[in-house]
Amino acid sequence: MANTVPLSFHSEDSACVIEIASGIVSGISLAKAGDMALAARLEHPDRLGFLASLGVPAHRTFGVHQVHSKDVLVIDHQEPEALVAVEADGMVTARQDVLLTVTVADCLPIFLVDKATGAFGLVHSGWKGTGIVVEAIRIMAAAFGTQTRNLAAAIGPGIGPCCYTVPRERYERFRAEFGERSVARGPNGDFRLDLKAANVQLLEAAAVERIVVTADCSSCSPALGSFRREGQGFRRMLAFIARVREAS
Repeated sequence: MANTVPLSFHSEDSACVIEIASGIVSGISLAKAGDMALAARLEHPDRLGFLASLGVPAHRTFGVHQVHSKDVLVIDHQEPEALVAVEADGMVTARQDVLLTVTVADCLPIFLVDKATGAFGLVHSGWKGTGIVVEAIRIMAAAFGTQTRNLAAAIGPGIGPCCYTVPRERYERFRAEFGERSVARGPNGDFRLDLKAANVQLLEAAAVERIVVTADCSSCSPALGSFRREGQGFRRMLAFIARVREAS
């Protein structure tokens, strides 16, 4: 069963921690941290400043060129600069010295941790890419021997069915692929998607037992960045995950 929890942060915070497993640091930037766009040379000032505030060296921070796909990369011996222009929407790794990042502004960040092997991953999942979390789990199994009974998953904040109205064609397509729980009808009969419910169903079907879902809607909350609410001036949030390195 999924456990739904609210984000917890103070008004002065620039980031919110999302608890998923011991030995892991994971979370998301808040709107006040600025726009977290991934620049071609990893030099976006808001992004670098935010990462510095986390105490994370930029040279081990990985991001990819997100295109709303279901493509997931295995981070092994690559350097961060080599992946900035690579089109993908998720990464998985067993390295202990990297921080994985994706940007979101209504789409969902989904965090994965294998408590047995130490592997972890992070994906960007919008309506077009719904199902990428299943691909990430498949790749973790192939690359690291991950078994779903050892996986913990956390679905970060994103737009909720309270705000996510869509054309009827998209509603019908989503319902046909992901079931009745993945859609909703508004008080005026409008058509809506529930991205979190769709991904909970996918995780449950994959036999992931520990699933945490953040209750917050990015479009409802001014503390979060939202394309739907902010329009062209929207602020991308940075979701991040790393394994806590033991002091030498």
